[in-house]
Amino acid sequence: MSEGEAMEIDTPVSEKPETKNEDNEEETEEEQCADLLNLLESTDDTSITPETKIQTLSSILTEPQNRYGPTASSIKERAVYGLARAYCESGKYDSVVDLLTGKDCSAFFENVTKAKCAKVVRAVLDVVCSLAPDQLDMQAQICRNIISWCQAEKRTFLRQRVEAKLAAILFEQDDYGPALDLVDNLLVELKKLDDKQLLVETHLVESKIHHGLRGVAKAKAALTASRTCANAIYVAPALQATIDSMSGVLHCEEGDYDTAHSYFLEAFEQLDQLDEKERALPCLKYMMLCRILDSLVKALKLSAMGGVGAKSDRSDVDISGMISGKQGVKYAGQDIEAMSAIAAAASRRSLKEFEEVTEKYKHELQDDLLIKHHLSILQEQLLESNLIRIIEPYSCVEISHIAELIEMPLPIVEKKLSQMILDGKFNGILDQGKGQLIVYEDSEKDMAMEKGLEVIANMDKVVSSLFVRSRALRTMMV
Repeated sequence: MSEGEAMEIDTPVSEKPETKNEDNEEETEEEQCADLLNLLESTDDTSITPETKIQTLSSILTEPQNRYGPTASSIKERAVYGLARAYCESGKYDSVVDLLTGKDCSAFFENVTKAKCAKVVRAVLDVVCSLAPDQLDMQAQICRNIISWCQAEKRTFLRQRVEAKLAAILFEQDDYGPALDLVDNLLVELKKLDDKQLLVETHLVESKIHHGLRGVAKAKAALTASRTCANAIYVAPALQATIDSMSGVLHCEEGDYDTAHSYFLEAFEQLDQLDEKERALPCLKYMMLCRILDSLVKALKLSAMGGVGAKSDRSDVDISGMISGKQGVKYAGQDIEAMSAIAAAASRRSLKEFEEVTEKYKHELQDDLLIKHHLSILQEQLLESNLIRIIEPYSCVEISHIAELIEMPLPIVEKKLSQMILDGKFNGILDQGKGQLIVYEDSEKDMAMEKGLEVIANMDKVVSSLFVRSRALRTMMV
């Protein structure tokens, strides 16, 4: 037998003991970690008290033998998640703040890889945000503690990820100044590293902050930057839905309700497929809002010309069938009822009914920034259109009669009429001594001033042109 054949025969024989040794080592490690696993499984018992559950999970993380093999690390990782849930469910938010940077997790983070550490930190943040969504101060404090720990340990990538999360939390707290400063500093670092994924999320937060500050132009620029980065990488459906939703918000602010509706529809369909009802419901409400505003905008724009309501076609304000039967059944509730009631009041041009609906569904309609802003605009437009429709037949009418017809307090009607006169919505004066509104017919506008200004502007252009030519001739003669 040749040496090559002998080697070929001997090779698999030498591998078998190694495989057996590896299997034995894994079995041995599992046996050594059996007590930790038993402790972890005991916390699934619903009969134990929260205090006992917390103590058991803490004992797993601080066990004296300091076992950090693959099995032990996996058990302790699950213990960290369980401890975060237990603190949130029992309302111990101070303990949640110190969980990741306290003594319970310090030994675990020192003995696992940086990638595993980053994964655990981000997962714990997600758990805390989902179980305690209203505790924004607690979430912000956790992020600040993690950022301080990352700076001490020089964990740059994890710090940037947590800073992006902190900026989003500050935005939800309406603390726009510090959030914008944090985002600006973070974007400088991320552009140097060219971290596309985090750039997409950070630019998106920046766009939301500028929108909250009513800076639509800057919000659009930030959203465009986010979309540019998103085109270069794979974006998860949930994040893409957020980008589409933000695009719809900005188009809605600009009055392009058709385009806004299409963006909200895209976001809603993606979130509906992911079965995220809490995030899909606002998109459905925005879709209904766009339908309402788009259906009424043609009729309400006639307010500057007068005769609103009398001249508008019924088809212009037909907003029936805004959502399909399937959507109505799946997402039925107070939110959909509120938007349907607003649609009914807007279609009937009933300002009193509109105000009653707004007061009845205050939580559903006033807590959302976009809906609150556009409903206030819609209310003003309805008030103006109804006032113009009432005063159209009169040349002189008592203000109290107008207030009686529109079913609103006299001071509010008087203030709105004076504002409309100043804005040039109609030509008239308020005689407060007699309590009357005197309406003048629209006369032809005297164009002498405008024509004179045009002549002066043209003469200025001619003189400037002659001066340039004379200076050129003078230069040639020299």
